[in-house]
Amino acid sequence: MALFVAVRGRHANEQLVSALFVASIASNQLPRSAIALASAVAAALFSLATRPAPLAAGSAQDEKRGDDERHSKKSTMNIKTKAVLACLFMIAVMLHENFMIWVVSATFVSSHEPPYPDPLQDNGRIVLRRLAQLASLSRQDVQALRDTFNVQWALVASAMGAFVACELRLGRAAKRTMWAVAARALLTLGVARFVRTVSFLLTVLPSQMPACYRSHFPYPVPDTWSEWIKVGLKPAARGGCNDLIISGHATVTSILACIGVSVAHNPTFSAALGSLLVFDYLIEVYQGYHYSVDMWMGGLVTSLIFCSLAWVEPADGEERGTAPTKSLPLRSSSLRDVVTYGAPSIAAFLIISLSSEAIGLFWIVAYAVAAAVAHVQGSPHLSRHIFICTLYIALIILL
Repeated sequence: MALFVAVRGRHANEQLVSALFVASIASNQLPRSAIALASAVAAALFSLATRPAPLAAGSAQDEKRGDDERHSKKSTMNIKTKAVLACLFMIAVMLHENFMIWVVSATFVSSHEPPYPDPLQDNGRIVLRRLAQLASLSRQDVQALRDTFNVQWALVASAMGAFVACELRLGRAAKRTMWAVAARALLTLGVARFVRTVSFLLTVLPSQMPACYRSHFPYPVPDTWSEWIKVGLKPAARGGCNDLIISGHATVTSILACIGVSVAHNPTFSAALGSLLVFDYLIEVYQGYHYSVDMWMGGLVTSLIFCSLAWVEPADGEERGTAPTKSLPLRSSSLRDVVTYGAPSIAAFLIISLSSEAIGLFWIVAYAVAAAVAHVQGSPHLSRHIFICTLYIALIILL
């Protein structure tokens, strides 16, 4: 269905998003490092190719564009500021969630040593495992299906395609911007993760893996505040044990799906992407990584939050003004431009290739701060590029 939309779609926005979705699945046979490097280089080339051209003095057209930009300056600055603030809000929520994952696991004393509490009955998993048994599918077979479709990265590709479609004003995405869509998505993720943190603190569910605590956290539990804080600040890159409702995995993948579907704006592609998202959820449940209710509520709550935050994006045409900003051709890039935009991308690739997941989480914070600094210093385009690199690192680590 996605391939059909990519080839026969009526609008460029739906064709691009669908094409990248299909290309991600097709490229799954390549080494992951090659795909990651290609993505980093593509991010740098995209930013280089969309550098805004300076206004030439004396031209009537340039004067008209200058009037348009001055007319929309307040709105433009507001939406870019919203994106930066939404990113910082999301990071603050994630750091708080990270600490609370430790708190809820440390205070659930019965899970620290045998006999461990029994996991809850999960009817969804029972049905899925029975169906797999009837189909003669082993756990390895099911994982192989998931790997074949490259589910998570197909979702990432569709979201990145959506950002590019907005930036290049393709089809029906011409009146939306990457800044506005990103602000809405980041705010949605921050709110969803805050709901998740409150939820697993209110009611503690026993882990599906009985000895989970011993493999994730120190035992016995530290008895000093300094040790407590030290453990809580350590990034829980492998997740926790009792932070189950709602699923963090579901919040991230649902956001990616919401971005792709909302920008592509094609019911056939929505069905294709939605079916793959549900397929991913079913496998998570079948493999025992989450209860069925975790995935169900994670996807539902995140999608509803994204819909309710439509007001974050400006009304049609409010942000853009009437004249599009011209971009400098890629061939005009100087050595300084190549280094300025290439260095953050290649550094991001090296971070995800050489660093541990825990250290990678600190790099996410560092990149986000750098993007905010560049924005404050009056370099919005460079800020946007660093922001893209931040997403690149975050998605690879979180997925």
